[in-house]
Amino acid sequence: MNQIDRPSPSPETMFDGAANAEGWVGARAQWQKLLNQSTEPACLVDAALNAVAVNHAASQLGVAPGASIDRILQTLANGSTPRDMQRSLRWQRLDDRYMAGWLIELRSDESVQDQVLSGDTGSTTTHRLATNNLRLQEEISRRRKLERQILAVAENEKQRISLELHDGLGQHLTGVSFVARTLADKLRSAEHEEAKEAEWLVKLLNEAITRTRALARGLWPVSLERDTLGQSIGKLAEDLESIFGVSCAVQVIDEPRIASQFAAHHVFRIVQEAATNAIKHGRARRLTFRLELVGDEFTFCVINDGLPVDPEQLAAGKGLGVVGMRLRADAVGGHLSIEPLPSGGSEVTLALPGVASMLRSNGGDQP
Repeated sequence: MNQIDRPSPSPETMFDGAANAEGWVGARAQWQKLLNQSTEPACLVDAALNAVAVNHAASQLGVAPGASIDRILQTLANGSTPRDMQRSLRWQRLDDRYMAGWLIELRSDESVQDQVLSGDTGSTTTHRLATNNLRLQEEISRRRKLERQILAVAENEKQRISLELHDGLGQHLTGVSFVARTLADKLRSAEHEEAKEAEWLVKLLNEAITRTRALARGLWPVSLERDTLGQSIGKLAEDLESIFGVSCAVQVIDEPRIASQFAAHHVFRIVQEAATNAIKHGRARRLTFRLELVGDEFTFCVINDGLPVDPEQLAAGKGLGVVGMRLRADAVGGHLSIEPLPSGGSEVTLALPGVASMLRSNGGDQP
């Protein structure tokens, strides 16, 4: 048996929704060549679970391009392989730039089977279970893709508002502050009695400018494009202190090295959301950010002294921004946990598995 060598999509192509007809045709042709290398029946189905590429072995069994998944599995189950030979159906999700669907292979010599097909009377029930399984996995994949698209739309809107604040309102306030500064200087030179009020106005305008810039950075953390995650979280802590008047401590025990800008951005958003929720909903006054390598996982912890968390509310995933944080954690392959602390408050932890081994293999340098 020749096992098909599956090309591994890069992180960039996995989450790139752009596709065109020419790219799709090219991808299908590439997969057709790979399928033809296998002597076992194999085919490629699209997101609608219809065959788009079939190798010679599958074609001999009666599988044809355009066949539905029900037809494909029924044909494979009733194929010409001897009845006393146990066969296994293997499928793998494909999600690259131009091709999204499933690779389906029928193996006759696998010791470990994902789904066994036989030619006896139980084949109808078995292939229906396999069909339902594939459809369920396809629905899960579609929902996750939709979740990523929703997150992308939200981030684009935040970026737009951030630019409006920085380049629009921020510049306008800077101009008004300059005029107020000139007026205050003239009143002070003339020893006018309202000079102090003018100075107070200048101070208020400067504070408004500082808060506007902090809000703009919070909506779109441009520091991630030039700084490390630890440095960006440090600037987030400074902005939180400036906006909300809280006390923040940042403990970068180990500096994370995440090659994907996509992942780094979502990690930052999770930390930001955890801190903001603790202040707004938990009435926290002190926050601690800790970045640490624990075993083979990199952990990002946000500890606060706010109100105790409600286990029922956490289980429901409502009111604390938990849904958004969990969506982001899932998007980067991480695990999110929220635990109450004995002394009060809570600890939000994002664990990214496999980061430690990546760091060691790269000598601690940015990949």
